[in-house]
Amino acid sequence: MNSSIKFIILSAILFFSQDLISQSDIKIETSKSYELSNIILALTEYGQTDKWDVQKVSPYYDEVLKYFESTKNHPLLDSVNYSRSKWKEFLGFRTDMYAFSFNRDGKLHRDYAFNSFGPIEVDKNINLINDFIEKSNYLEFYENHIDFYNKIISNYKEYYFLNKTKSFLDKIAEKPKTKSNKKYIITISPLVGGQNCHRDTDSLTTVDFPNISKDLILGNVDNNLNARIVENHSIFTEMNHGYINPISDKYKKLISQKFNLEKWDKGSGYQDINSFNEYMTWAVYDLFIKENFPKVADSISLQWQYQNASRGFIGQNLFAKKVSELYFKNKNKKLDDIYEPLLKWCKSIENKITQPVLLNVDEKRFVKTDLSKVELDFSEEMDTNAPFTFQIVEFNNGNQTGKENFIEVKNGNWSNNGKKLTLKLDTTFKEFVLIFNWWGNSKPLLSKNGVFLKPESYILLKE
Repeated sequence: MNSSIKFIILSAILFFSQDLISQSDIKIETSKSYELSNIILALTEYGQTDKWDVQKVSPYYDEVLKYFESTKNHPLLDSVNYSRSKWKEFLGFRTDMYAFSFNRDGKLHRDYAFNSFGPIEVDKNINLINDFIEKSNYLEFYENHIDFYNKIISNYKEYYFLNKTKSFLDKIAEKPKTKSNKKYIITISPLVGGQNCHRDTDSLTTVDFPNISKDLILGNVDNNLNARIVENHSIFTEMNHGYINPISDKYKKLISQKFNLEKWDKGSGYQDINSFNEYMTWAVYDLFIKENFPKVADSISLQWQYQNASRGFIGQNLFAKKVSELYFKNKNKKLDDIYEPLLKWCKSIENKITQPVLLNVDEKRFVKTDLSKVELDFSEEMDTNAPFTFQIVEFNNGNQTGKENFIEVKNGNWSNNGKKLTLKLDTTFKEFVLIFNWWGNSKPLLSKNGVFLKPESYILLKE
């Protein structure tokens, strides 16, 4: 999809900030050095133009831009102006800054060896960073916002259901064995938009670096329960790795034998056991919301399954369904007990895990079409019996108007052995896009084998 019609997209500390608040055995904090890295990235050209990696919630974001206006041409901002393709450098700069602190002279220095993704972006730019700190008077900005940071921290635990999350994980999996002085920390910034990560910063400290919601940033902590449940994934799926990964390590050989990466993973970037762990982490998230928020669980799970299938985990819906079946069938057992039957099932259906796609679709221009006979061709046989929904979004001269509808098809007009679908559209829109299997669609379009049509599949039409 070209840029003009892109409509949606949708993972031992020696210094602690004075803003750290201890909540049971979970510590939630902001950090002077970590916030510095996020502010620097937010000021780059990439940070200001990309829609996702930097969260731009006013008034805080606007205050950042205004305060650091005088340093907008600082050479550091060119040096760390990354891109989506350089995500390791971007995320490495952001996350590795956690291992740095400020000395008495207000200079940044490394406290301990920690490298999250390979590139050593902070170290190689340290002189420019310290020059930026001095010329921008960063420390004054941070001190002036301590009350704001502390308010977010104080609301975080309740907003993200941390008690429920940890109690659930402790119940279904063995609590990870740690040293008595092991620390678990959630470090946050109002500027983190995406690319959450979970890291052991050293042998005594595990840190999660999640994004946080707009409502939490603005202090609207009682708003929209559904949104809070959806947002819970940002910490749940990171914390969950601390439980899932040790179990998977015990079954590493079996996973390599039964979980065929070439079948289950289409370009996620996760390798070997890490791909399986990502599948498992999200399946356990589904268990959590089914058990704690059953009225909305199916809808929320479906939306994240769309998202994960778009990331390359093409069988996430089937995998999650099987995990749920095994878990609720043996609810008195630990998660550890379902690995063997789950992996046996993974091997048995691997040849059915193929992702259907739309064929013969022009993704760059709106095609004039007879709306009484819109024909869609698919790469493989689809489930012709299941109802599905799609979204219709109006455009005008290539620009979205804001008008949209969701349409359910209960009995599709299928032909060519389930590989062709003919739709009759009744709409006042003259120029529009049909979007399948994406956020808001309540029923997925599936292959005969139950695999999602490639999420965010779309077709551009005009009358």
